[in-house]
Amino acid sequence: MKNTPKRKQRNKPGVVLFTAVAVMLMLSILLTATVSFVSVNRTKTNDNYKSKQAYLTASSTLESFINQIQTDTAPTNDPTAKAQQKKAIDNLKKLASANSGKGTTTNVSYNGSNGKSDNIGTTKITVAQEGTSAKYIVVTCETTYLGKTEKVAAHISTHPVPKPAEYTNTIELVGNGGAGYDNLNVIGDMAGINNTTGKIYRFTNNTSIYGSYLMYGSLEVSTQPLIMLKPSLVDEKQGSTVTISENLDVSNEFHINSTMARADGYNYVNIGQKLSTSNHMDVGSSGFDVDLFCCEANIGGNDYTQYGNFYVYKGAGAYNGDATFGANGQTINGSLYVEGDLNVTKSLKVTGSVYVTGTITGKDKIVCTASNIHEGAVLSKAGRDAKPQIPVSADAYVYYPEDFFMSSDTNVTTISDKYQAFYDGSNTKTFNTFASDWTNVDYTLTELIDLTGTGAKTPVTSRYKLRITSSCTWAKDLSFNDYGNGSRILVDVSDSSGDIVIRLQNGLNLGAEWSPVIVVRNRSTIIDTTTGDRKYNCYFVSDSGSAITLNGIDSVTGKSQHSGSSACNYSFKGLKVFDYDTYVRMFDSSVLNNTKGNPGLPQSGFVLNPTSVDVAGSYRPKNSSIIFLFGENTTLNATDQSFFQGSFYSPQAIVNIATSGLGGLVVTDSAGGKMTVQCCAVGVVIANSFGNANTAFYVYTKPSTTSVMQNAKGGKDDSAFGYTLDRYDHY
Repeated sequence: MKNTPKRKQRNKPGVVLFTAVAVMLMLSILLTATVSFVSVNRTKTNDNYKSKQAYLTASSTLESFINQIQTDTAPTNDPTAKAQQKKAIDNLKKLASANSGKGTTTNVSYNGSNGKSDNIGTTKITVAQEGTSAKYIVVTCETTYLGKTEKVAAHISTHPVPKPAEYTNTIELVGNGGAGYDNLNVIGDMAGINNTTGKIYRFTNNTSIYGSYLMYGSLEVSTQPLIMLKPSLVDEKQGSTVTISENLDVSNEFHINSTMARADGYNYVNIGQKLSTSNHMDVGSSGFDVDLFCCEANIGGNDYTQYGNFYVYKGAGAYNGDATFGANGQTINGSLYVEGDLNVTKSLKVTGSVYVTGTITGKDKIVCTASNIHEGAVLSKAGRDAKPQIPVSADAYVYYPEDFFMSSDTNVTTISDKYQAFYDGSNTKTFNTFASDWTNVDYTLTELIDLTGTGAKTPVTSRYKLRITSSCTWAKDLSFNDYGNGSRILVDVSDSSGDIVIRLQNGLNLGAEWSPVIVVRNRSTIIDTTTGDRKYNCYFVSDSGSAITLNGIDSVTGKSQHSGSSACNYSFKGLKVFDYDTYVRMFDSSVLNNTKGNPGLPQSGFVLNPTSVDVAGSYRPKNSSIIFLFGENTTLNATDQSFFQGSFYSPQAIVNIATSGLGGLVVTDSAGGKMTVQCCAVGVVIANSFGNANTAFYVYTKPSTTSVMQNAKGGKDDSAFGYTLDRYDHY
């Protein structure tokens, strides 16, 4: 039958994920629901009217089917849900491939006002193959009304689509080794995502995390570290949690508090194995409960105080759910649940109830209403009492910087041509090339900017010693003697420049006497309508060479493999990298009008907002378009008040930002609370290993969704099972 489209064809690309609802049931619900779209007037018999009613019924049925799926489903990271999604799309394919590809047809009759079937018309919906493969499906709705028939169809391509990468951690460690942190302060979440057993992480000297913490391995804490559970910076409606896959050992004062009242889904500490304390641990506070789960507990030394429930459940291997409480001063302002045996050697105050599956030794030392102590209890492990699951593995990376440098697959990278141009001789530009062009030296920029967020724009002038307008190498040939300390360098991204890729020449080493200030201005006009991110980005890349070989995707791990990446080493003292829109708001005209010099502290009144909501009187940066891509065996050492506003994707590299950073930065939370910090980085840092020193703060801002980092995750284990709605047709 010839297609004669009477309505505008609409392309609706995008991944649509099915829930676990059986497809046949969904079809049935949708078909019966769509009757309400059509008001039947049996007194009219005009053929045109009959055709229109038949068309409206058919098209409404079809659109209802498509829209219902789009409305009721959403992407998920949960492995069980992803398996259900795959099963659902497979069921749809089975419907289509039935009867040798002719598919499955379901009939629906109209109902009259009395609820009984009226013989005034029917609609049938068919799910069938389009061609020889169930990869392509056509859903057809055909309605006959008072002798007139109309048919509409939706053409669907089913396929697995790699799930876009999500970046939720301010600092994320990818390596299989442990780490020690001294005065590390994180605003946002932190994670060690490599699920290698036996790793040990250590917190010392007032290390603080204002968000969630997930790590595979054991954590040893001393010298007053703090985890403050805050609303998620990714989704302010969600809370935060602490997850440790193995042991937690507290030797000297550990505080886990919250700014939120407890709710299902957050405000908990989940320890996969044993909790041991020897000197002062606080969990939660009055009005802000934090529940704690572990598989064995040994509470000793001095002081254990908790507001929330304490759960000791059996675990794998030798973890039998036993608990010993022997601290000098121990209070649980909540209930205690023990699936094994409970041994109390010193006074234990419990304001709620005590439930023990095994035996209780030292029952007389429990300060609790006698009727609330239950020995031989059966634990429900439901609702609030259900132990949270520790994920088998974190969301792993598939593609590495080497893939972005060398791949020819445009679904993976957009910068490989510009990267390889440094090595094939087609791009020999360096910073010094631009310094030789007087139009880029002592550059003055004046732009109308909304500084107050009210829509009123005022002219802002900023000056730079040098401007970079295209991809080039930051080589050792730039004479900073001609520029002096704190030279301001503008990297100007535009539609004409496209992505600007700046290769850092291997061995680049700048002492504190130079301390350059790099400002990246992005004015590309092509903008993602969903995220608001500009199409083009600025990449600082390692000098990893052109001998890199991409060896394909590993069939077991689903990860990309590569070889031949050259090792690189970089050392910067006092280097500062700013996003232009932040820079012109952070500093006043006395700083902006200088082409060199340390910019100093942010101006009074500037407040940085890293949250996902607007806060009055603060500035919330957009997703960062400044991306650092460091290949395998690259090492970055940044010291002496260095500061980076941008995201590091360095899963096989070492990033040492051992610096006190930018002083006097005021940061707000979603409730308008403020704190002043020494800030080393605003973005995300993903590294094989990470080093810090001094009182350093790292503040979350996610990378641009148009950058190549969006493709870093995905592939074998992270595919979203769905379809693309290619077009509608009216026959």
